[in-house]
Amino acid sequence: MFLIYLLQSCIFCDINIIKAGGGSDTMDEKAFDWKATIDENIRTGFTELLILQVLSENDTYGYEMRKAINERTKGAFSFVESSLYIPLLRMASRGLISSRKEIVTGKRFRTYYHIEDKGVEYLKYGKEQCKFVFAGILNMLGRDNQNGKE
Repeated sequence: MFLIYLLQSCIFCDINIIKAGGGSDTMDEKAFDWKATIDENIRTGFTELLILQVLSENDTYGYEMRKAINERTKGAFSFVESSLYIPLLRMASRGLISSRKEIVTGKRFRTYYHIEDKGVEYLKYGKEQCKFVFAGILNMLGRDNQNGKE
């Protein structure tokens, strides 16, 4: 399932708009920000793996997780703190992670996240699939450079 999601996120093709009256037109650059779409497609699907990688090293909370991902990906994945909570909730509902609340100061608490055994398996499989898919993609994209094209 992860591989299918990842492939759907990484496959690029011509994009057509279906008109209200039927038929279709190919989008031009003025109507379509293709660079933003490529950036988003490449990053989609990796958030869970990045979170699980951080949690595989130690339990942590949202701010530290976001900071670690930003630093370790050299800014390739930069999240606002709140954007991590939906994937965290989704992964918790699937049993990949769990959470606990700890009092920090006085009445203030912090939610720490922990990777579960199921999450460790998911991360391992996700890493294997990423390596396989990326090797294929790089092999194909590398062909253009070997033929003198960019």
